[in-house]
Amino acid sequence: MKFIKNRLALVPLLFLAGSSLVNSRDFEYTHAMRKETQTVAFLLENFHYSQKFINQSQAEEFLEGFMEDLDYNHVFLLKKDRDELVNQYAARLERSLRRGELDAAYAIYDRYEQRVLDRIDWILKRLDNPFDFSVDTEYVVDREELPWPMSETDADELWENRLKYEMLFDLLADVEGEDSDDPSDETEPAEGLEQTEVLDQTNQDTDLVEDAEGESEVEEDSEDGPDAVEIVRKRYERLKKNLMDLESVDVQEIFLTTLTKMFDPHSTFLSSDTLEDFSISMSLSLVGIGAILVQEEGYCTIRELIPGGPAELDGRMRPGDRIVFVAQEGEGPVDVIDMKLRKIVKMIRGEKSTTVYLTVIPADAADPSIREVIDIVRDEVKITASRADASVYQLPGAEEPLPIGVIQLPSFYGDLSINEGDTPTSTTKDVEELIGKLEEEGIRGLILDLRRNGGGLLTEAIDLTGLFIKTGPVVQVRNNRGFIRRDWDRDDKIAYNGPLIVLVDRFSASASEIVAGALQYYDRALIVGDKSTHGKGTVQAVFEIDRLASPSFFNDQPTGAAKLTIQKFYLPNGKSTQNKGVISDIPLPSINEFLPIGEADLDHAMPWDEINPVNWTQRKSELSLKFGPIDEPLREQLTALSESRQNNLNEFTWLKETIEFFKEKQDMKSYSLNLEKRQSIRESDKSVREAFEKRQEELEKHFYPSEEIELSVVEEGTPMDELSMNDPQSSPDNPKAEELDGLSDDSSLDIHLRESLRILSDWINAQDPTSADTAANLTKAKNSQG
Repeated sequence: MKFIKNRLALVPLLFLAGSSLVNSRDFEYTHAMRKETQTVAFLLENFHYSQKFINQSQAEEFLEGFMEDLDYNHVFLLKKDRDELVNQYAARLERSLRRGELDAAYAIYDRYEQRVLDRIDWILKRLDNPFDFSVDTEYVVDREELPWPMSETDADELWENRLKYEMLFDLLADVEGEDSDDPSDETEPAEGLEQTEVLDQTNQDTDLVEDAEGESEVEEDSEDGPDAVEIVRKRYERLKKNLMDLESVDVQEIFLTTLTKMFDPHSTFLSSDTLEDFSISMSLSLVGIGAILVQEEGYCTIRELIPGGPAELDGRMRPGDRIVFVAQEGEGPVDVIDMKLRKIVKMIRGEKSTTVYLTVIPADAADPSIREVIDIVRDEVKITASRADASVYQLPGAEEPLPIGVIQLPSFYGDLSINEGDTPTSTTKDVEELIGKLEEEGIRGLILDLRRNGGGLLTEAIDLTGLFIKTGPVVQVRNNRGFIRRDWDRDDKIAYNGPLIVLVDRFSASASEIVAGALQYYDRALIVGDKSTHGKGTVQAVFEIDRLASPSFFNDQPTGAAKLTIQKFYLPNGKSTQNKGVISDIPLPSINEFLPIGEADLDHAMPWDEINPVNWTQRKSELSLKFGPIDEPLREQLTALSESRQNNLNEFTWLKETIEFFKEKQDMKSYSLNLEKRQSIRESDKSVREAFEKRQEELEKHFYPSEEIELSVVEEGTPMDELSMNDPQSSPDNPKAEELDGLSDDSSLDIHLRESLRILSDWINAQDPTSADTAANLTKAKNSQG
């Protein structure tokens, strides 16, 4: 039998208690907190887009949602706790909220805290005894959709398997580190972190030994450091400390955040402390890694990478990655699972030019025990610093290369609020300048790359759309009172009137969707990329509570804010971008389709709808283009040519196989608790990944030659710390990093961009009979280009 056991005699913990429920702490809410709660209820009912409030039928869902925000995996509370508390408070919840009462919040939290403390006591006792990893049982990792345990006995059985899963989580990482041939594994953690694919969390070897009966055991090396048991033990000791550090205002914040998210996922409540952090993150500069972090199911998760920030420029991190360890230079890694987000943020921020080591579970990891260590040098993150850039690609033509321009736009930036001494910036002006330079290079077509562009200034989105149309409506904005504002491009100047493709993915959101949707509405551009964009078609506003009444109303106590959805976007044809996003004319295979990263994947996402279209009869006649109209026959022709390549090119075969591999792993709901079986699966998966990477390296050798085009402000020598270009290739530590819609982001194999170039070449060929051999040239290149 396989066991994990301790050599050290563990000192009994004095704070262990019995299993009976006892009152943990008495929480009280102040006059200011009561008024704050009342104000949030008032704002939701009167200013949120939906203009409704929690009614009797929704009260049970809200209270259960609060319990799930506390106990996200349904492992601490019991079903009888849920039933008892909902029955006690649901009927009077609406009235209580209007009065600012938080009794339900504290009663539920009190029960949760009692259950957690009792469970931690049980865990710490259980860790003193060995675990059998030879039994072929499984553990369901994501229990969000499963019911709470029916009884304490059921909960004990659940936790027996959960503890084994957690220790395997760490053991597998240790074994991976042991097998590494990298000599840096023998050095101190901070020097060896970046060298290993999987972090050896404890910086020690886990010995696999044979006992007298020939049975394998995993033992703790008391001299070299703690083993998996000690890691888990410390994790739950920290959980207890964090739990006892929680104050009444923290419980209020969780409760009111649950309330606001009942209306939509982008509305939230910010306590006074969180509001301060929010204000810092929204300022134009801060020192860190340039990422928006959220707490999801106990993990610190990357929600978004800020354009121009160190993490985005590094190219190795992506939204959805979960941070499990944080290490400073010269120090060992700190386990941050279940740690308060504010503490994790403070650990990640630091002095400029210092390095932080983040151990992450990649968003597309085949197994949750897979980890990657990413070293990022902290730097000043300037939200408006990441500027557009461009390239000219040379594709094979009938007699000479066919030049096609590509403009990469990471965000819709502008000089709305700018630091003193900074150069004023404008997305529209930068893109217009790049278009002029590209046309000087003789481009025959243009690709506007909006992948990973999460939005920005609406005014810039409108103005940028105007670079490609003469005049006309761009977006409609409807508020919660039903008033509709129509924003137009009224400048009749067109900067570019040739064939245009807008390249998008599931991370293209908000302002990006307005541009893509408007250009699609005008039949001005073909949309290519992921099947659809993100689907965020809403606008939020922050209501600082202390500005809604005199300070004396809150007894001069600090108050927070409510961030509420107040408007929705609609395209000129009346269709919303909310939830559905913008649908691509020519979709390409993408792993993003199988990641829960879209608006529709969020709980309580506002629905798609439509309003009346703008009365605009000059949609076609106002374009004045150099090419024929984008009509259904052209779309069908270009789609057929692209689908043929998708079925024949080696790069698409590779891409589809990586997606299928990921889907297979993503569909796994449970994991074996048998150590040998898990190791076997890990080895098999590793072999598959290595084979994929080898094929990827071969595909990377073939590419279309290109030349970078820079903005004048770069050519004139603007320091790069003032102008962070959105080009992963500029990172000296990661020279080959580019976007990849596949298994790895650290690659120059950008399949979606390659295919967009080919589609544009097909389009030019369809409009220009003199380029009749272009399609044949592209087909001949199928093995050399993919």
